[in-house]
Formats: sequence, structure tokens, C-alpha cells
Amino acid sequence: MMTNTIYNKVVKVMHPCLMLIAAFTFVACNDWLDVDPKSQIKEEKHFSREGGYKDQLTGIYTAMTTQSMYGLNMGIGFTEVLSHTYDINPNGRWRYVNDFDYANAGVENTITSIWSSTYNAIANCNILLRNIEKADPELFTGYNYHLYRGEALGLRAFLHFDLMRLFACAPAMNANANGVPYVTEYSTDIVGQKSVNETMQLIINDLKVAHDELAYDTLDTHEYVGQQIITMKPTSFNFFACCATLAKAYLWIGDTQNALKYANEVIDWNANHWSPGFDWIHYTSMQQTNRNELDCTFSSEHLFRLVINDWEDIANYYFMKDGGVDVLSPSDATVEDIYEISSGLGTDYRYTKCFEQDGEKRYLAKFWYNAGSRYNNYYPLLRMSDAFYIAAECLKDSNKKRAIELLNTVRDNRNLYLVPLSEDLTAEQIQNEIYKEYRKEYIGEHGEVFFYCKRLNLSEIKGTSTRGSKNVYVLPIPSNDQEFGGYSN
Repeated sequence: MMTNTIYNKVVKVMHPCLMLIAAFTFVACNDWLDVDPKSQIKEEKHFSREGGYKDQLTGIYTAMTTQSMYGLNMGIGFTEVLSHTYDINPNGRWRYVNDFDYANAGVENTITSIWSSTYNAIANCNILLRNIEKADPELFTGYNYHLYRGEALGLRAFLHFDLMRLFACAPAMNANANGVPYVTEYSTDIVGQKSVNETMQLIINDLKVAHDELAYDTLDTHEYVGQQIITMKPTSFNFFACCATLAKAYLWIGDTQNALKYANEVIDWNANHWSPGFDWIHYTSMQQTNRNELDCTFSSEHLFRLVINDWEDIANYYFMKDGGVDVLSPSDATVEDIYEISSGLGTDYRYTKCFEQDGEKRYLAKFWYNAGSRYNNYYPLLRMSDAFYIAAECLKDSNKKRAIELLNTVRDNRNLYLVPLSEDLTAEQIQNEIYKEYRKEYIGEHGEVFFYCKRLNLSEIKGTSTRGSKNVYVLPIPSNDQEFGGYSN
């Protein structure tokens, strides 16, 4: 009988510690799940305590920080190179990615690693969900039953969404093309493909359930001088991370009404709460003279981030001169184009604070590891600004004034308050300003500019002469899964 190669890879990669990713957690196991009757016993023992669910989630988040995922390839590396916000050395490791040469052996290996590692993480979500669905809610303290279930469902959807953005057509390209396999159980059975539209609906369905579960207790509160202070939990897939992902998913399929609805949940909370748990970067954080005191990723605005413990070795290699021909950085000319220096926008924090000299050359310093900094190791996956850009795009035709106001709010908090956007912009001009904001805001961040171009099926990707097409926008499914799983895109 033909077996599902996705899960064959899971077993090969994760064995002998199954889906717990024990190598990344503090859980000890010798043979967490072999293919024998003892496996189920060990799984049941692990999830017989509340801490087992927390450990499982910790393992998933830690797996997401590895270099095959957001620690490099799905973060500052492969997917961001596709955005063409960097100027890539033609002699370095990224040259074939930069040329969209997905048939190159090295690129093919990276694509396979992204595919298998992401499905590994999804399988971990499914192991948790399988056990929590049959668990006694009395096992959990407070709202943890709902929170753990919501996190796992949300992460499963979030990860499938990124696979869709990489390995399937955007709906604007072909909504009836094959989506990626949407895996909801840990099994050796082959998971069939559904259409792009059907797969996106599965993602949205999971996110909506997660949204309701995470609403039980999304924020930590504590009393401070008589006030209830709210502390965001950006290192977990929380309620507002779910709202932002729902907004992005709905925008991906062109449903602007629902995209606006969920973007506004983030925007309205920030506007209507004295201590919302996330807020715009304070100007004092950007006025420090020592680089280790600068908050260049605007961490107070993170809705969901990873903490990458070996970040110093990664960031300070690819973003400094030590990276040599492999360095990831735009040229001075590209930087000046992105930040519209000739138009008088040179006061932008994203320009003045996020680039720095290293020797004779200026490099992207946004993610540098700086000794003694409290902001080290942070890599944002979802930002508060996501909601503002999404809402602006949803309103550009029906409420231009509000759309421009939303964009100006972001710009004001990037130190561009003296050069606001005109209130007379057309819908087309607003869309162009959104695109320019994506280039400024997301440089170095998991291919967001590439996904923007793909979502709108743009023929031009700035920074490359290659025209946007299916061959560019849709990564090939790894050959083993094409052959043995029968998958195609």
C-alpha cells in the first residue's frame, strides 16, 4: 500500500522522539514513538499531565526557529531573497534563488527542507490536538485547555497558509488549481489535495475556531499602581496573532469585508485600551545612541514572534561583512529607492536606525545581535502594522480618507509625521503607497513583498527582470511527494 511521503519524512526526521521534537524541548525520551504498541502507551503517558501539552507547544515553536524554517530559509533567507529587497552577490549561495532557479540542486534541497520541516511542525500540532480532544478539561488549570487547543489549531492553519503561499497558486492566479495537502491527523494515509479555494477555507475554518478558543484568555494582566496592566504574549500564537492571520487569509482570497473585520479587531483594541498589550514603538526607543539600546524590530508592536537562540551566529553572519559573498543586504542605491530618500523621506526610523556601517560598507542592521541588548533573538512573524496595511487596502475604494489615515498612522510612528500622505490620493495611488510600505516595513521578513506580488498576480517584481508567472510564484512540490504521493501544483 502506498504511504504518505509527508509522514514518512516526519518519521525519518523526528524518530526516535516522534512528534514531540524532544531534541528541542526539555522533555527526555529515548524512543518516543516507534511503530509498535508501546508507542501509544508513551504518548498517553506524556499527555497525561498538563505540562505535556505545554512542552509540545514549546517544541513546535522551537522547531519553527530552525534554519530550515523561520530561523533562515523561511525567514531572512530563501523566501526573503525571492522578494528582491536584497542585492545578491552573483557568486554567493543565494544566486540561484535570486534567479528563481528552482531546478538547481541546492535550491531543490532547500525547498524540500522547507516542505518537510513545515509538515513536521504541523504533525506536532496534530499530535497535540489528537490528545487534547480526548483529554479531561479538568486536567488543565484556568483557561489552558482552550488556550492550548487554540494555539495548536492556529499554528496548524498558520503553517498551512505559508505552505499555500509558497507551493500553490494564489486565488488571483487560479483559484481552482491544487492547494497543498491539508493535514489534520497524524496518519500514514495519503492526504488528498483540494483546490486553492477549498484549502484556504480549511485554513480559515481552523483559524476561526482558534479565534474563539484564544479569546478565553489572550492577555496577561497584573495590577500596577491601581491599574490593570496588560502584557502581550507575543511568543505564543495568541488571540491577536490569530486575528491578523485571519485578516491576511481573507485578503489572500479577496474577501475584503472579512479581512477588514479581523484587521479592525487589532486596530480597535490598540486604539481603545489604555494598556493594550502591544503599542507603537516609543520614540525614546529610537533615540538611543548605543546600538544595543535600539529596538530596531519595533518589538512592542509584535503580535507574534519567535525567539531564535542561535540568532547571533545567523544574523551577524548574513547581515555583516563576515558573510562575504553570502551577505543579505540591499545596496545603497536600493536602500535609497526603498525609503524614497530623494523625496525627502530620509527621517524614517526604518532607514536611519536599521542600517549601519560594518567596515567600509553599510549593512542591514535591523536584526543584528548586539551584546547586552534586551532585543536580541527576536524575529517577528506578525506585526501590528499588518492590520493597518490590510485595512487600508480593504478601504481604498470605499473610504479613501480612512485608508490614508491608517497609512499615515504607521508613517507617523516611523518618524514621517512631517510628510503625511495627501488626502487626495486615488485608490490606485493608495495601493501603490501600500506596496511601498511593504518594501519599507518588511525588509528581511519572510518574503512578505514576494507574497504581496503573488497575491495580486503582478507581472513585475521590482529588483528583477524576471516577470511574475506561475513558474516564479509557485515552488515545485518536492519530487518524492510528487512521485509517491501523487501531488501536483
